[in-house]
Amino acid sequence: MFRTGKAKGLPKILLVEDNQLQAGWTAKVIEETGLYNVFIAYDGRQALDELGRHERGFDFLTNDIACILLDWQMPNMDGAQFLKVLRAKELKSPFKRHIPVVIISAYSDNELRLKAEDTTHGLASAYLTKPIEESELLHVLKRIAYDHEAEIMRELLLEQRISLLKSGRR
Repeated sequence: MFRTGKAKGLPKILLVEDNQLQAGWTAKVIEETGLYNVFIAYDGRQALDELGRHERGFDFLTNDIACILLDWQMPNMDGAQFLKVLRAKELKSPFKRHIPVVIISAYSDNELRLKAEDTTHGLASAYLTKPIEESELLHVLKRIAYDHEAEIMRELLLEQRISLLKSGRR
């Protein structure tokens, strides 16, 4: 685990990325704004450990992490496995809301997108394709952490998917 943020009161972002160079670049871009604290995990298991460090109310309340940036393809525990465990944990308490998740993938593969958007696997608020554009990443984080639009973004993502399916494109 790698912690970059130290400022109190800023939204906490958990970056789950197995490529250390990509993780370092992404964390630097986010932290240079001065608006967030970034915590890095290099696979899904480390991410679950990091989430454990930010539990609230003996893990009955919503976690203190404002958003998870999740690489989809990683060793040990990939994005799909991580999301399945995360969402199962969240469902155990009626006092928890889903932590917003932004899927980051090198592939614009529609099958991966469907999994990320599927309510049983992901409930992702956004899906970003590598290489990530700084402005897009920062816009998504602002909408989630400051504007509290994660659920709206999730609904829009699902509406886009439904529209594509109706038009015959996958």
